[in-house]
Amino acid sequence: MEIVDMIWGYIAPVWNWLVAGLAVHGPLTAGGEINWMFLALQMGVIALVMALLMQQFGAILIFTVLGAIVHVVVDIVLPMVRADAGFALPPVTEMPYLQYIAFLAVGYFVAITVLSIIKGVLLPRR
Repeated sequence: MEIVDMIWGYIAPVWNWLVAGLAVHGPLTAGGEINWMFLALQMGVIALVMALLMQQFGAILIFTVLGAIVHVVVDIVLPMVRADAGFALPPVTEMPYLQYIAFLAVGYFVAITVLSIIKGVLLPRR
């Protein structure tokens, strides 16, 4: 268990930094907490599409960036469709928003990697 504590000691500051941006700009519940279910559903659908479109594993960084961009676009367009809200540009110069995008990039990197490995096992090339 000591090794897990040591590894978590290195990961915890990075995790806290990423989640700080998610707490400001991510999907929130009515109580103001992070809505993990909505985030997982949105990221899961986008990551699944990206993994299915990816032909070679060498394109993982391109599809990670593309997944984060699609996620940001969905974040902007979804309130416009659901609540008839106006168009608003994201605050890309603020540090919490950059932390949010970094969280998305790490999440999409892991999710697309896992899903493309599963795709390679279940759907082998001919």
